[in-house]
Amino acid sequence: MRPSRLSRLAVGALLLQSGCGDNVEESGEPEASCEAADVESCLVNQHACVLEGEAPRCVACEVGEYAAQDGQCTAIGGTALHHVFADFETPSGEEVLGLCQSWTLDNDDELFVNAVELVQNEASHHSNWTFVPEDRFDGPDGVWPCDERNYDQLSAALAGGVLYAQSTQAAREVQKFPDGAVVRIPPRARVIGDVHLLNPTDHAIAGHAEMTIYGLEPADVRVRLQPFHMTYDGLDIPPQSTSRFTGDCDLSDAFGASLDMTLYYALPHTHALGTRFFFQVLGGPDDGKSLLDVDGFNSEARGRLYDPPLDLAGGTGLRFGCEFENPRDVSVGWGFGDQEMCEMLGFAEMDLVFESRVDEAVADGTDRGTQLFTGSCSTLAIPRQQ
Repeated sequence: MRPSRLSRLAVGALLLQSGCGDNVEESGEPEASCEAADVESCLVNQHACVLEGEAPRCVACEVGEYAAQDGQCTAIGGTALHHVFADFETPSGEEVLGLCQSWTLDNDDELFVNAVELVQNEASHHSNWTFVPEDRFDGPDGVWPCDERNYDQLSAALAGGVLYAQSTQAAREVQKFPDGAVVRIPPRARVIGDVHLLNPTDHAIAGHAEMTIYGLEPADVRVRLQPFHMTYDGLDIPPQSTSRFTGDCDLSDAFGASLDMTLYYALPHTHALGTRFFFQVLGGPDDGKSLLDVDGFNSEARGRLYDPPLDLAGGTGLRFGCEFENPRDVSVGWGFGDQEMCEMLGFAEMDLVFESRVDEAVADGTDRGTQLFTGSCSTLAIPRQQ
């Protein structure tokens, strides 16, 4: 089945919902605004901040908007390509894995993607999206078994690139880069996403996903971003305990003496036992500097925009990890369903693409009752994608 495709204009001068419009009263006096700490608290979930009386409140932005660094809902700029994927029905308590869905873009020219917006009501637990030449993993668009076309994410990323990843169970998310920063999709490309549905409710859920790609004109492009992925595959979360897993990824072999990368976007990923995700600079004068620190699991959009982006020069690597609260009587490892994950996807300005992986966790004492585990990374790095 050939999917429908349409272009739509990004939301422009429409009146925005509560707190997302012009911040000026009719009298001309500026309205009070949220404090910086309140704005930051809302941005963790890609929400804007508004005041009700003198009390701050976090609000979700409308479709076609994103939560900007000033705490306001802002229209996503660029030319939009919109696609509706297939409907799914997931029975109560069921999990769907092993399926892929594709969208052939039919683009004669390269696309410079500044933002991706995903909206879904199909109980999507998580989804990863790549782009490849349209003759790779060939076949009709729609839904198909990934194994049928020998699809895997690493092969797709090497053949084309990484486009977007969804926060756990998020119903709506915007992966927005600062103005002028893009992921380049070559001409004649196909977008492919895995299908991972999880329905923890007591009733069947039916729905679908919709994706919108927002592209810039070539003259508006300032920097082309490259993806990186970090994952803690060696998780072995002890029962009836609080634990912290830390991975130190020395990237000096990949970058040289110092990190040559500027961070534009980061997305953490855990499941329901995750109580914290952290991401820091490793080594150098900024050793331990926090780049991202997120508490709890809440099914909200947790992708983080850095505007202005963060120059990581001076560090020798990256540190990441997760804390877990495991009330069960058995250990929990890396995996799907009721198992856990600790990983992240990032986009940066750099001359390479890399994946860092912690394969083994080593017990490293305790910290006020929290069991500590550490591990070193193995890193695969390749020259940057064009």
